[in-house]
Amino acid sequence: MELVAAQQPIAQAQLIRRLMARVRRATRAILRDPADADDATQQCLIELLKSAKSFRGEGSVEAWSDRIVVRTTMRYVKARARAAARVAGDADPDAQQSRGADTPALAEGLPRPVQEYLEQLSPSRRTALVLRHVLGYSVAEIAELTGVSPNTVKDRLLTARREFRRMIRRDLALAPGAARRSA
Repeated sequence: MELVAAQQPIAQAQLIRRLMARVRRATRAILRDPADADDATQQCLIELLKSAKSFRGEGSVEAWSDRIVVRTTMRYVKARARAAARVAGDADPDAQQSRGADTPALAEGLPRPVQEYLEQLSPSRRTALVLRHVLGYSVAEIAELTGVSPNTVKDRLLTARREFRRMIRRDLALAPGAARRSA
């Protein structure tokens, strides 16, 4: 990391290769639109290179990069929402939906891919769920990363899980009827 901070091209390339797939997975899990996820991935990688001097070696490079990736992606979401609000003439950027990735089904036995369910959640709930269950962060860490209280994180996780289960139950209840109609 010292060589990356010193802007050594070979070290920077090695860091990018090491983290590229992880960064892309995180941005695609948070965002819905693949193009937005790719843009955010680029921004995250640039931010990682710029922030290399802040790496203190107290934890893994991956954990350090996750924090930067989440903050950078959330800034990207907010910037896109503000831009969309300006275009639409809407003064409330928080009401805008963020875009997200098209991820293949992550769990077998579900009527639809997990990403389709995630897309139906609000951006704040989706982010909390992804940080907790995909990236493995604690409630306190998610609170720090997203700039909200731990109680807000707990509420977002609880509500997101409840919505997720409701959507799956609804799809499972509809599945037998859909099979009879197509037969």
